[in-house]
Amino acid sequence: MLKPDFYFDSIFQIPYERLYDHGIKALIYDIDNTMAGYDEMRPPVKIITLVSNLKDIGFKVALLSNNNAKRVTSFNESMGLPMAHKANKPLTTSIKCLMGEMEVTKKETVIIGDQLFTDVWCGKNAGVTTILVKPLTEKDVLSVKLKRGLERQLLKHYLKGHTNPL
Repeated sequence: MLKPDFYFDSIFQIPYERLYDHGIKALIYDIDNTMAGYDEMRPPVKIITLVSNLKDIGFKVALLSNNNAKRVTSFNESMGLPMAHKANKPLTTSIKCLMGEMEVTKKETVIIGDQLFTDVWCGKNAGVTTILVKPLTEKDVLSVKLKRGLERQLLKHYLKGHTNPL
């Protein structure tokens, strides 16, 4: 349940065109330490550009975060994406709501995040493809820092001999 389908160093290394060619139509992103540092209230220009390019390809893009409404709304203000805050990942209620809003199926959806115990587990519970990326920074809230050591051990085991088939 915690093994990601794919692993990349960053969201900028994901071969999006190949995902689209394989029938993926929706990308659901975690925000904190996936798209930006958890203390960055606005998306960097490179994120805004990436989202615009993904929409041009034909993707539907959404944000799914366990963070509060103020943080997620502020981050999303310039992009206007479907979003869910206080998502309680790994629970699936919010990801299923976003998929319904975007009118996509499980097979057409990918969740992209930096944590095994929230993002990947949520995606696995929801039956969607999961992509794990390296956290952007070591700076984290305490609850996340406590999980990172175990995540590193699991990831080392998962990635032994692993290559991304995309």
